[in-house]
Amino acid sequence: MAVVEKIWVVAEAIEGKAVTSTLENLTAARRLASRVEAVTWGAASTFAAELGDHGADTVFSAGELGGALPGVPVAAAIAALAEWSGPPAAVLLSQTYDGRDIGGRLSARLDAPVLTNVFDLTGEGGGLVAHLSIFGGTELVKARFTSDKPGIFVARPKSFVAEGGAGSAAQIVPIDVPDTGALNGARIVCRHVEARNGPKLDEA
Repeated sequence: MAVVEKIWVVAEAIEGKAVTSTLENLTAARRLASRVEAVTWGAASTFAAELGDHGADTVFSAGELGGALPGVPVAAAIAALAEWSGPPAAVLLSQTYDGRDIGGRLSARLDAPVLTNVFDLTGEGGGLVAHLSIFGGTELVKARFTSDKPGIFVARPKSFVAEGGAGSAAQIVPIDVPDTGALNGARIVCRHVEARNGPKLDEA
């Protein structure tokens, strides 16, 4: 039974293949949320099917970044997406260099709380509860957010078991953030194709 309505998973990929920690996070998200959406960058078409197989209903793609590090443009894209479509209950990232960078910048842009070093995520009392270690791993604690902002969770690799077979074909929705150099100048354009020959909707 779903605990929250929607979770976004920041999906990292290397050489056209989703990294294992991304697939782990998608698996965890799909048991907690009614809808799971991935946010990524690069050649999303090469690994979108893999994301869908692990639980992503939709893949939002910021496209090629032209050699730029993903922290600024991807955080800007997610913040703009939250303004356009409404924020999710939570954003789940991997505890990698890119994941930590995006998570920190996104926390500042959304004025939303962030928890790192998460090794489990469960549902309690109608909300999400993070399980994490503190003091160098000597103590294990639980934490939950009480604000109305989306919670940002940065999970350690191998915290969850990646399981495919979700049976969903992830749909790619492009995100265009043309001015990532100006942190306050992000703009989003989503082109949502309902079906192969269906209607096309452009919003800016």
